[in-house]
Amino acid sequence: MKPRALLVASVLAWGCGRDSRSVVKEAEFGVFFGGQVQELKELEKELDPARQRHGVRLVFDGPLPRDIKVTWELSLPVPERGGPRSARVGDVTAKAGEASLDVPLSFRPEDPLGLWHAKVTADGAAVVDRDFTVVAAAPPPKVAPKPLPPRGPSSAR
Repeated sequence: MKPRALLVASVLAWGCGRDSRSVVKEAEFGVFFGGQVQELKELEKELDPARQRHGVRLVFDGPLPRDIKVTWELSLPVPERGGPRSARVGDVTAKAGEASLDVPLSFRPEDPLGLWHAKVTADGAAVVDRDFTVVAAAPPPKVAPKPLPPRGPSSAR
């Protein structure tokens, strides 16, 4: 391939990844952990938000000059009996002056395991559009009870 054609192809490919109108510099969907977002292909279906919290983090190009609407849609797996996919949708407004936005989400007990799809738009531009798999949460680790100290004559009452 000629260098000029390669340059044009790479610019076009780069431009398709993010809408040029977007005010979003960085968009992540995954598990919130230690101040970061881990974009995992598999998320454990953990119902306790104290143990695991997942969601969307948007970092804007700078403080927003105006409010923008952020919408999200999680498409659940196709039902075993067939039919259309269910979806969970929501929206939030990122306020003027904000430099970032976190949208925390939680699993529900009735949520199915399997292949899900996340789509997020900010100010009308798609910023997240990806699949992820929800897997069963690992059982909590078994902790052996601590042995009781031996009772000696000095401990008798």
